[in-house]
Amino acid sequence: MVIDYYLEDRMMLTPIIPDETELFERLWNYRRSVQHIEREYLDLRVRLRDAEADLRSDSQNRELKSRVDYLKGRLKDLESRYPWISTGRPSEIPFWVNSVG
Repeated sequence: MVIDYYLEDRMMLTPIIPDETELFERLWNYRRSVQHIEREYLDLRVRLRDAEADLRSDSQNRELKSRVDYLKGRLKDLESRYPWISTGRPSEIPFWVNSVG
C-alpha cells in the first residue's frame, strides 16, 4: 500500500491516511489479485493430502510417489514465491498497519 506523506516542519514525515472508501477499494483490488493464488494453493494441498492417503495404502505405486513429489514441489514453489501464503496470517495486514517512514 502506498501511503502519501506531507512534510511537517521539514523534519518529520506524517502519513496521510487514505479515506475509508479508498482503503476498502485498495483492499478489494488486492484480494481479487491474490485470490487465484490462494485457490491454487488450497487445491494443491487437498490433492497432496489425497495422494498421500492413497500412497499409504499402496506404498509401492511409483505413479503415486511421483504425484506426491510433484505436488510437494509445486507447494514449495508457491510458498517461496508468496511466503505469506503459508504463514497463517492474512496477507492484507499491511493495509491496516499505520507506519511512519
